[in-house]
Amino acid sequence: MVDVEELRAHLADRYGIRVSAMLTLDQDVILMRRTDGPNWVARAFPAERPLEEVEGDAEILRWLDAEDYPAERCAHNQPVTVFNGQPVLVTGAVGSVPRTERRAAIKDAGGITGLGELLARLVTLAVPAGAPSRPGGAWHHLACGAPSAEIAAAAERLEQAEERASARELGCFGSIADELESLDDGAGLPQGFIHPDFVLSNVVATPAPSMVLVDWAGAGVGPRAFALAFLLWAEAAKDPRPAALALRGFSRRVRLEPEELSRLAGMMRVRPLIFDIWRLAEGRKSATAVVQDALETRRAVDLITRGVAERLGA
Repeated sequence: MVDVEELRAHLADRYGIRVSAMLTLDQDVILMRRTDGPNWVARAFPAERPLEEVEGDAEILRWLDAEDYPAERCAHNQPVTVFNGQPVLVTGAVGSVPRTERRAAIKDAGGITGLGELLARLVTLAVPAGAPSRPGGAWHHLACGAPSAEIAAAAERLEQAEERASARELGCFGSIADELESLDDGAGLPQGFIHPDFVLSNVVATPAPSMVLVDWAGAGVGPRAFALAFLLWAEAAKDPRPAALALRGFSRRVRLEPEELSRLAGMMRVRPLIFDIWRLAEGRKSATAVVQDALETRRAVDLITRGVAERLGA
């Protein structure tokens, strides 16, 4: 993890700003409370993430700004620096409502239906040359590029975890590998500009009211249905009903093709399994638990896809 105080000194020196406090929002994501201007957010990426990818993130934010899309904005005309070998991107902190008012503010801004429509608006943007046209959709903690790169990186992590596994757990790894092999990366489906984690956890609710999307690392051109699949899973895994709302909003701008619908379930299972393999590799989850959760995911995805089919039939 990045040294917050050293990062404060680096950014103060680089940009000539005065920072009164640094508040960690997520791993290596820090809110900078300034005394001489608007607050900033600094995102420090692993040294393994290429600098050109982070510079591409900044270019994408400038493009979304020009498109008047509700995304965070670069905080400076040169928003990328390198700190102790790690690329750092600074953006303006989005003014949010108090936590106790978040749910109501999101509802006032359109709720899950509005979020689905925002995703549809994103995937239908005309993508210019440059960073916006790069392959995207992979979870940046694992890989850069298309969803296929994320799945391939997860397979490597699974192999590494198997090498360290106890004899009692070894039998589970074949089942996990089979489940990973069965995932659908969306290859060959209609493309659009996508955000890898287009879910409520990356939404800042503002007093406007509006919803502003943050954390664009790894965004780029990828299967539009892949982004929708994760939104459906994230918002409907515990209760399938929100899936109908997200689909309603998305369908106001985009009509899914039959093949996209038929492959939705395979794409919906990607991220929950990827997350579990990540935890397994980090030693925070057992292989037995990963197998059990994969079965539960299949059941939940079946309910969600049946609801999607009923919604489209209606």
